[in-house]
Amino acid sequence: MTEPLLPTLQNLSAQTARLCLEVERFCLVRLGLARGSTLLLALSGGADSTALALVLHLLAPRLGLTLHAMSVDHGLREESAQDAASVLQLCQRLGIACTVRQADVRGLAASGGISVEDAARRLRYALLERQRTALGADFIALGHHAADVSEDILLRLTRGTGWPALGGMVARDDERRLLRPLLASDAHALKDLLRECGLGWCEDASNQSRQYKRNRLRLDVLPLLRQENPALDRTLHDLWQLARLDEDYWNKTLDAALVAHPWIVGEPAAELQKDQSTASGPSLTLPAGLLSALHPAARLRLYMRAVRWLCRPATGKAGVDSDSMGQLHGQARARTLLALDDALAKGRGNTLFQLPGGLVAYLKGGSVVFGRCAVVSLQDFTP
Repeated sequence: MTEPLLPTLQNLSAQTARLCLEVERFCLVRLGLARGSTLLLALSGGADSTALALVLHLLAPRLGLTLHAMSVDHGLREESAQDAASVLQLCQRLGIACTVRQADVRGLAASGGISVEDAARRLRYALLERQRTALGADFIALGHHAADVSEDILLRLTRGTGWPALGGMVARDDERRLLRPLLASDAHALKDLLRECGLGWCEDASNQSRQYKRNRLRLDVLPLLRQENPALDRTLHDLWQLARLDEDYWNKTLDAALVAHPWIVGEPAAELQKDQSTASGPSLTLPAGLLSALHPAARLRLYMRAVRWLCRPATGKAGVDSDSMGQLHGQARARTLLALDDALAKGRGNTLFQLPGGLVAYLKGGSVVFGRCAVVSLQDFTP
């Protein structure tokens, strides 16, 4: 039996056509997506990614987009192969070339000593990036929507994330070449679009499991909060927008400060190792001239930037977003960085500050030195 033809943007209902045009405006204005871009769509077969494929298919002629798709079969559920087959059928209807890749999630989790959820994310993003590079695509497009922002903000709040990262996931990540075109779109409206166009989707039973914190927040906490504020998603989207403005301000402020007084990348600091055999990556020095000119709020953000820079060689970037590793963005680190800045302001020295991930920091003549040291202890430290 021949599948019915899909509607075009011109013969959609006014409501669903407006939804698509809002996504177009979000892509052009908020994301700065260039016309004529090539996108790799990350598709799972669920409602979110199915809506992503449909909306971008409808907008492709207007924006001059070239679309490719990829589905990663994590092999964690009996239905995973069937979901991948559904993605292939969807892409065939939409005229989008699609690739399916298998990922050994359990193997990575066992060998790496990480959770299955973390292993799945790392492998998925690594495979997507490999495919994006092979295709020469500009971005990987993800199907996150407005309700995902609310969920992500709560998840970051429970981890102790600071501002402005507390505002939730970014819509455009140039470092990892990620794009989230639906981030301002309502999840229910996206499903209405799929129903109008006669497209079904796969339901992932694991999304109902309360084994994962993210699911518990979505299933138990967010419904209670929406009872208190039915406009919660819109309210948190406003917070998301404020966070993006503040993030841009702080990035430009720190960039300007570092132009005037660059930080110094050096060999592993002698103070952070017993002997040369314990060297573990470069040190990063924030000079006194840089720090003395900054407000404490700017210094704290500069410390965070230094920590992220030092963590990059250790964690890599595949599958690791700006807050996917709670140990790098939690209250333990915030508390330590506040103590570090207090010691700097008071001119104290002779103190080693230990941070998660094997990182340490110490004061030296009004400067702050960050480094990585797996063996040093507080008793070993001599300034």
